[in-house]
Amino acid sequence: MRNNQPVTQREFEFADDATLMSTTDVDSHITYANAAFIQVSGFSPEEIEGQPHNVVRHPDMPKEAFADMWATLGRGEPWTALVKNRRKNGDHYWVRANAIPVMRNGQPKGYMSVRTKATRDEIAAAEALYRDFREGKAGSRRFHKGLILRTGALRVASVFQTMSVRARLVSTLCVLAPAVVGTGWAAGLSGGALAAFAGAAIGVTAAAGLWLDAQIVRPLRQLRDEALRVATGESRNGARMNRVDEIGMTLRTINQLGLMFRWLVDDVSEQVLNVQRASNEIAQGNNDLSARTEQASTSVQQTAASMAEMTATVSSNAETALQANQLSVSASEAAGRGGQAVNEVVATMTTSPRARARLPTSSP
Repeated sequence: MRNNQPVTQREFEFADDATLMSTTDVDSHITYANAAFIQVSGFSPEEIEGQPHNVVRHPDMPKEAFADMWATLGRGEPWTALVKNRRKNGDHYWVRANAIPVMRNGQPKGYMSVRTKATRDEIAAAEALYRDFREGKAGSRRFHKGLILRTGALRVASVFQTMSVRARLVSTLCVLAPAVVGTGWAAGLSGGALAAFAGAAIGVTAAAGLWLDAQIVRPLRQLRDEALRVATGESRNGARMNRVDEIGMTLRTINQLGLMFRWLVDDVSEQVLNVQRASNEIAQGNNDLSARTEQASTSVQQTAASMAEMTATVSSNAETALQANQLSVSASEAAGRGGQAVNEVVATMTTSPRARARLPTSSP
């Protein structure tokens, strides 16, 4: 058995109205845990999902309790008992655990456990009992479907905890028949009269037994079977009973609970599918956004490259313009020097007599 350590022996208190619920697959790996279970266990959803359910098992729990639980669930029946669970940090909490197999087509698909807070008196009694089991002091006590029964010579003390309704009725009639015969004998009957009276009493008792079996035992078994189908998720159309007494109305109530349970499961399943579809759409949208973002990034990079080229071109054009301006200034300066030189030549020719003689004259 798994031994989770360390333990602090500090009890963790949680809300009185809290309901801790979890489901597992057939191998007892957690497939779902509600918020209350996660909060009380101290684990995160990521830490607990897919883990074996005994991740919360406390080493103070006797192995006999879990052996009884699996034997009961293996018969397709519900199991109820007090359980001490371990939190992630080593603290513990007590719950009244209600476990049941989830059936599909007659085969277990997984298991579901719903837990509520245990009372102080229940916890005190369970602590003492489980300590005795751990220390080998349980004696004739044993687990049976979550109950504690006596074995050996003390077994008679537990007989009414497990006796079926049919056995109770039959045993009652078996006690009544001799009592009726004894009453006849006490009234003075004897011989053939007493034998006839005894035969009649036995016949009436047998007829009463058959009638009670048909009117009480079999309807109660029908109630039990339908309630078990509802609890395990196997109920489809509900059982029918042509009576409206206490048993008949109880069956109607169970059928109604089954319909409500089925509606709830179908509605939750539909909501889960809607969430899955929405999640898929969001994921697809994220993929599209990622692709567009990548395209935009590529475009930005291309734009940046083009801007860099443009900047280089502008810089080159600016340099060319500067060079052209410098050449223009140089040409202007050269032209100025050329004009000055021409003026100097003209002045020289004007002041020289010989040069003036060569100059042409114009008529008035």
